[in-house]
Formats: sequence, structure tokens, C-alpha cells
Amino acid sequence: MFQSASRYIPFLLILLNVPQAIAQSWLTEYKEHRKFDGGYIVKKVAIPCRSYEAYLVDANGKKLTPAFRDIADFYDGLAEFVPMQQDLEGFGLHGFINKKGEIIINPIYTGTDHFQDGKTWVIYRAGKQFGLSYIDTQGKTIYKVPIHYFNKDFMISKAEVRFLCSRDTREDVIWWQKRDFFILNFNFSPFIENEIKKSKFIYHFLYKGKYGIIDKNMILRVPVSLDDIDPTYEFSGQGMERVKYGDKYGYINVFNGDIIVPFIYSDTRKPTNGLFWVKKNNKWGCIDKTGKTRIAFLYDEATGFTAEDRSAVAINGKFGHIDKSGKIRTPLKYDFASYYNHGRSMVRIDDKYGYIDTTGRFITEAIYDEALPFDKVTTNVERSWLRYQLALDGSEKLVGFSYKLNAVFILIALFIYVRINSFLFNRFKKTKALKAQK
Repeated sequence: MFQSASRYIPFLLILLNVPQAIAQSWLTEYKEHRKFDGGYIVKKVAIPCRSYEAYLVDANGKKLTPAFRDIADFYDGLAEFVPMQQDLEGFGLHGFINKKGEIIINPIYTGTDHFQDGKTWVIYRAGKQFGLSYIDTQGKTIYKVPIHYFNKDFMISKAEVRFLCSRDTREDVIWWQKRDFFILNFNFSPFIENEIKKSKFIYHFLYKGKYGIIDKNMILRVPVSLDDIDPTYEFSGQGMERVKYGDKYGYINVFNGDIIVPFIYSDTRKPTNGLFWVKKNNKWGCIDKTGKTRIAFLYDEATGFTAEDRSAVAINGKFGHIDKSGKIRTPLKYDFASYYNHGRSMVRIDDKYGYIDTTGRFITEAIYDEALPFDKVTTNVERSWLRYQLALDGSEKLVGFSYKLNAVFILIALFIYVRINSFLFNRFKKTKALKAQK
């Protein structure tokens, strides 16, 4: 009996599906369709790649939207769409609709992508450039990439749109530079994405000779425009990393990648005692970790601040010292002045060297022909062809002849050796000649 009844099961299934098949016969008027929970995304294609229309329809085929050029799949409850109209340059306009066909985010963007983890990127016009921001599912800006700092890149005049046939939501905006192209937004492979998310703070990446910076939340903080970075902190510190754009330096926050200091400095030095010496308009000045100017841009030369709260600076060839507040602590009157160490600085007056303490008082007068700073508790100096070991209190200990005098002795010895060698050789030749005559 069971076998007899089972024969009718396929027939019963066909009968049950007939009403559904009849109800969905309207789908045949569309070139393609994609189902979502609540309805379909359908498309008519009159002329491939040229004339096509997309709609959002409910389960009965009722249109929920007017004709759009394209509608993408739903992510986080929203689908990207491109209306029939384009902007003045012929670029598509991108926005987002919900499953009821309601416009949640207006089509004002040149490019975008589907939502992931509640956010997506959008490309928009920003003066002569295209800009990049990240928005949430309500259209509110999460982060705006500071594209205005990169005024040589991502120019609208150099941009073009690459898209797939009849797939306007797959558009991407690219920029050509020297026969190569750069993109403003980046989609990373799953492997790299996992690596980025595991990074402690920011992640540096290299693309065709340029650097970009993305945070562990997969938000691009700095577009791929940097010419140099400093992840080893050779010139960085205090929570700021030095980066380069073109021929100018700026600083980013090492924790989130935000640009703290714009690209305005021609040279920089590693921070000391919380201050950065930076060079602008061929003059050195100091900024703090917020980028605020702490010491005016006055100096032709400058050294880092030492434990004595002193920096050696120079204006018009004259050296002295200032403290962290910018106050002059040693008058700028020396032909040269070194940094302070162990409370001593080496100074030069009329080709002679001496040493001063932090008050400017001479520990030893400028009497030495050659000298070195106090990198240790003693240093080496030369005077009157003799070499001394100098202590912090100015006392001397003779250690030998000066290097110059040693060089003279070596030259004299070499001259004597050559003369003696020549004399002996000539004598040998004469002796050999006499023997040959005999």
C-alpha cells in the first residue's frame, strides 16, 4: 500500500508548485532576477552595456522602486543602487535603499561598496579631487580621510571609471600616474585583513612604491600617497610618527593614524625632552607632540635638548644655547658651541676651543687647538702639539703628543727610511758593478 501511494508523491508536488509557478510567471519579462527575503531584484536589458533598467519588486512582482540603472545585493539590510541620471562628468551616482525600496542614503556618491560590519566607504567630489569617507547604515560619517593634505593626487581631471557591462554598482574610480594606476579605496585579501585586525594600532602597507595606513578596524586613515614612513622611530617619538609626502614631512598619530601635523617641514630631528626640532622656510623651530609651535622658527642650526635643558643653536654663524622655553641661556656669540653633556659645552673662539658650564662660566679658557665634547667624564684636547686628557673640573693629564705631531714624526721616519734605503741600494749597485769590472 505504501508503495502504491508513493507513486503519486511527485505528481502531488507538481500540483502544489503550479500556483507558485503561475504566480511567478511575470519574472519571464526580465532578463535576470535575484531573490532576497521579501522579493526580487530584477533587470531588463534592452541593449547590453547601453540600455538597461533595474527594479526592486515584491514577491508578487509589484514594483517597489522606479527604474534604476542597477541594484546590488543586500548587506546589513541595505542595497547599493545607481539611479538613471548621472553627474555632470558622466559618473554614476550611488546610494542605498532598504528592502521596502525606500531611499535611506541619497545617491550622491561617485563610488561605494556594500556594507560590512555596519560601515562602508564612499567616494565623493572634493574640489579638484575625489575624497573618501566611511559612513554607517544611516549615512552618518564615521571617518573622513583628509584628502586635502594630498593635493597632488586623486585629481578629478586624472580620474576614470572602470565598470562591468550592465553592472553600475561594480564601478571603481582609478587614477593614472606615470602609466600606472592608483586607487583611493582598498579591499584587502582575507589573509592581509586578518593581519591588519591583529595589529596593535595602525598598519603600514606598500603599494607600487607608495605607503598607506589603515587601522585595525579596516578604516583607511591615510591614502596610498606617502613617499616615506618611519616605523622604526628613527625620527619619531612621543606618540607621533614622521611621514613624508613629496619633499615635505609631517606627523601622524601612531595609535590611530590621524594626521597631527600637515606636510610643511623640509627637515626634522628625533624628539628630545618632549620637543621636536623641525625646519620650515630654512629655519629651525620646535613643536610639541600636538604639533603646536613651542620655539619660533629663528635658527640656522640647532641640536637636541639634553638633560641640562639646553640646546645649541645658531643665527648668522654665531652659536649659543637656549632652554626648552626658548629663553637664551648662553649668548649667541661663539664661532661654535656643542651640545651640553655632563654639564659642559665645548665652544670655539677664533679657532681656539674651551669649555663652559650651564651658567656660561668658563671651566677652561679657549686655549686648545683641537677638542671634543664631554661624551664621557673625560675628553681629549690638544694644545702646543701635546695631547691631554681633560677632566670636568678643567684639570689636565698629559697623554702624549698631538695627532698632528705624531703624523709629522711618522712622515720624518718614513723620509729617513726612504733615504737610507736609497743609500744602501745605490751602494749595493756600485759594489756589484766593481765586482763585475774585476
